Amino acid sequence: MLRGVFFISPCVRRWWCCSQRSDCLGWSRRLANSNCSSNIFLTISGPVSNSRCFRDTNTASSRTLMMNSNCEKVLFFADVGVDRAIEKRTNEEWLFHAFNNPEALLVPVLESKSLIHAGKPALVSTTILSKDAIYQHERDMQPIFLGLKAGTAAPIFTVDVKKFSSTDWALHVLQEGMEWVDLRKYGPELEPPDAGLLAYACGMVHWHSRNRFCGCCGKKMLSELGGHSLKCISHSCTSSIYPRLDPAIIGLVTFGDYVLLGRQARWEQGRYSLLAGFVEVGETFELALAREVKEECGVDIDGKSVRYAGSQPWPFPSSLMVGFTAKACSSDCSSMNREHLEKCEISGKENVPTVAGHNSLPTITVDTDELEDARWIHKDFLRTVLSAKKLPHGTTFTVPGRHAIARILMESWISSSRTPTWAGNDIPTVEIDEGVFKYVLFLLKDGKGNQKLVVRGSCSLPFHADILEQTHKQVRHVGLQVEPRGGGRIEHNFKQQSIHVYGFSQAYGQADHTLTSVILKQWLPLHQISVSWEGY
Repeated sequence: MLRGVFFISPCVRRWWCCSQRSDCLGWSRRLANSNCSSNIFLTISGPVSNSRCFRDTNTASSRTLMMNSNCEKVLFFADVGVDRAIEKRTNEEWLFHAFNNPEALLVPVLESKSLIHAGKPALVSTTILSKDAIYQHERDMQPIFLGLKAGTAAPIFTVDVKKFSSTDWALHVLQEGMEWVDLRKYGPELEPPDAGLLAYACGMVHWHSRNRFCGCCGKKMLSELGGHSLKCISHSCTSSIYPRLDPAIIGLVTFGDYVLLGRQARWEQGRYSLLAGFVEVGETFELALAREVKEECGVDIDGKSVRYAGSQPWPFPSSLMVGFTAKACSSDCSSMNREHLEKCEISGKENVPTVAGHNSLPTITVDTDELEDARWIHKDFLRTVLSAKKLPHGTTFTVPGRHAIARILMESWISSSRTPTWAGNDIPTVEIDEGVFKYVLFLLKDGKGNQKLVVRGSCSLPFHADILEQTHKQVRHVGLQVEPRGGGRIEHNFKQQSIHVYGFSQAYGQADHTLTSVILKQWLPLHQISVSWEGY
């Protein structure tokens, strides 16, 4: 067992591990004498394969993973598939010859769009711009060095081709089948390393296009460090800037079996996601998460529950999404009055927690300047959405695609919620018609201790006993037992997204309508549901 010291420096963006104290001290002095004030030193105990081992965190072998052990996935846009080779950025002569290397490749960018051919990035030879031509332009038009291609070590550059329209390069480069695409929309169709490389190129080109002039004196900025720094041309200013990111938090906020999701008005109908927002000056990520959730939904989170989950580059144009999980603070559940508790006796005391858990959900107060809507969504409903299974009554409800950190956080949460495997999992919890009809609340059991409540109602079945018979037929082939837990009536207007539960069953007695409404709300979360104990 060797003991090593790791130095992490944002300036050089590398880790250096030494087993000899003298080596560590020497390297630490070099870091201390650098211009970086944010070096971090980590001392660890563990096996070290070599006496001196070097690892570049920017090589193609590095991967950004979710820290949650249930979700070890490479986050989309995080894997650029190249060795950034930052040590080459200071060597102007090397960059010049690298660009003119016959094997050098160019990632063209045109007004934030990327060039695609046959589902892959269209990397073209740098020689298409004619040898030395690009470096004959002023330095504010020089290409940006992205790194070395994995495997071949071919130099890769990017450039805003709009600056070189006079060369009519497109006439020589564009082939049949090539197209300019919006990476934000097209990116998920690419392989992760390809999408990451294009995002890297677009982000760098965007930064250059937005920083053409000095923010201090207004003079022109010139490219340095292979395009990774811009310096003012004024000798009295000499201000330098470096690529900046806009950090934003995104949080999976849960309360028991529910997760908080919201939507913006500009999104497609039925689309929901996790809450997110930019970090403000002087804020930590954790404080930003608490503020955003409170501002947008009026929900308080338990600061002690906040856990970092992972981060994802989101270059649209220059964000870094930092993911967290957190639990919402409990609310007073006094809204569940004594009558509702007494009614729970009809279905059994084991169902009281289901009602209590729903009625004690923190109240959501939506800031309509930020969101159009926000809801508490049950894990079983979300699990069905993520698995692309059919939702009750054709409900439209979507979440971000598999490339987004929001979905990965949701999938991680669902996978951590262990659900026993039994035949009842394949039986829909809610099956109801539209209109006015009788319904029955059933308990399904398999004889091994597994059970679930389901709601059944149909306009075509005039009697509660008919609903029982139909349900028996539905579950008989999987060996489940069916027990009626009371009945009543449902008035369902799907177009207006409203449900009213009321009445009773002469055959099975009155169902616990409160419990029925909770189950309906879990599976029809966009509906307004009301309950009445009167009527037949």
